Amino acid sequence: MKKLSTNTTESDLLRARKEGLERARSLEAMRPLGKWKSMDVFAWANPHFDALATVIANFPFPVVWVGKQSQIKCAVRYYPEVLDTIETVVVSDFGGVKLSGEEIYTIDNVAGIGDVQSSLDLVRSFEDARRVFLFTTEGEGVQEELNLLEEYIYKHG
Repeated sequence: MKKLSTNTTESDLLRARKEGLERARSLEAMRPLGKWKSMDVFAWANPHFDALATVIANFPFPVVWVGKQSQIKCAVRYYPEVLDTIETVVVSDFGGVKLSGEEIYTIDNVAGIGDVQSSLDLVRSFEDARRVFLFTTEGEGVQEELNLLEEYIYKHG
């Protein structure tokens, strides 16, 4: 009898671990969210910077990127190839943009906004055009920010 409960416990633990890993993988993978304002929309939580830079550099259309200041700073500084594709950067976690270096000045439009909601409001004000809208986030509140993005696009679609 004890052996049965131990096996059951082990299988429960293995199943729970597998489900947890699948949730983590799905949360940290870039997710397509469809079209919004003629833009192809993608969301990515906790992206690995090599993968992020490769994806941005290979998008077929100009990129509107809403992301955290630390993510944008890293991409601009260490992956300058992304600068050819990025049309607009909206820093979603800082009201004043403090991006140093000459590289940032090659991006047409840069804005520092204090929160995700206001960042999305700004992007919504852009003219409809064939672009890629990339939303990245990291740290605490990732799931809430992803949910906010999806609800916002649905509400204002």
